[in-house]
Amino acid sequence: MEDRIITIATFPYSRAQLVRGRLEAEGIECFLSHINLVQPDIAAGVNLKINKTDGPAALKIIEEVREEFGAGKKATIEKIKNVRRILVPVDFSNYSINACNYALKMAQKLHAEIKLVYAYFDPLISPDPYGEPFSPLMEINQVSKNLEDEAKLQMQDLVGKLKTHLKKEKEGRVKISYGIERGSPESIILGICKSYDPGIIIMGTRGKGTKNRGVIGSVTKKIIEKAKIPVLSIPQKAIFMGFNFNRNVLYASDFDDSDILSIRKLIGFVRPFGMKVYCVHISSPDNYALDKVKMDRLKKQFTGDSLKYKIACDIIAMDDIFEGIDEYIDKNDIDLLALTTHKRGLFEKLFDPGITAKMLFHTNIPLLVFHS
Repeated sequence: MEDRIITIATFPYSRAQLVRGRLEAEGIECFLSHINLVQPDIAAGVNLKINKTDGPAALKIIEEVREEFGAGKKATIEKIKNVRRILVPVDFSNYSINACNYALKMAQKLHAEIKLVYAYFDPLISPDPYGEPFSPLMEINQVSKNLEDEAKLQMQDLVGKLKTHLKKEKEGRVKISYGIERGSPESIILGICKSYDPGIIIMGTRGKGTKNRGVIGSVTKKIIEKAKIPVLSIPQKAIFMGFNFNRNVLYASDFDDSDILSIRKLIGFVRPFGMKVYCVHISSPDNYALDKVKMDRLKKQFTGDSLKYKIACDIIAMDDIFEGIDEYIDKNDIDLLALTTHKRGLFEKLFDPGITAKMLFHTNIPLLVFHS
């Protein structure tokens, strides 16, 4: 059996621990050798050993890790750290006004500019709400023109109020521009993302006149699913404490392979605001022992991470995941909930209207969703 054990790669200790965790998660047995027993964290030549038959599968996983933590990772992190443009879709509802307040603070901290965008109804595409389905073209054009004029007045009024707010707070200037286009909101927002290239989208969880009972409105849901950049979704009842930004952020972990990279991305956003990151997993009592081992392993990876950012790792034993998160948010004064779309069961459940009653926290906690 001894001749079937091979050294598949050599890494610094912290990286070797990370790769070992990935391999074991995929059912590949492995172990480390040549570890500095006195100071393992500084060991630079740790050998990762596996069964020879697992070589091809292990190499594929190792390459994935190298890609995440190589040049591609560095470029991603730098892009996040250097957000210079913030896109804020508005519909002049209380939800979107609240989103503008958050955008102003982020823009100030990151020295970024803001672009507001409003998509107004297009009667040429769907004339039903305006009476006759087959109204004369001149009448439809007049309706469209009236809607555009009204939208411009509302947008100019909003921009004026935001600039007045900035002057009153005396916290520096923020460049604010806006765009008004006719069409479906999701199409307009996604189109502007391509041309404007924002680093983040900040929008309300719901829009004016939203009728469904879900936690997140249909437009916000579509933007979160389709946009390739992070989306910060602000509930109407989120308490905006002037220009004192959030303090604590909770990252909900499912022990997914993407957790390390996802938290690196998250830190890129919250570092300028001095926020503390809580990495939390809600475990059923039956799985608590196994999940605790997984969390301890994840915590060790953060301990050896080069980002030098303090992260609290907790595991809560509770059958109902939403009650667990809600309780943790209240106990630790969490100001922001962060999720990724990558294999995230919790993320998918957010769009289920049937669980709205359980999600007490959604009424006042902003939600940051990003792809990983």
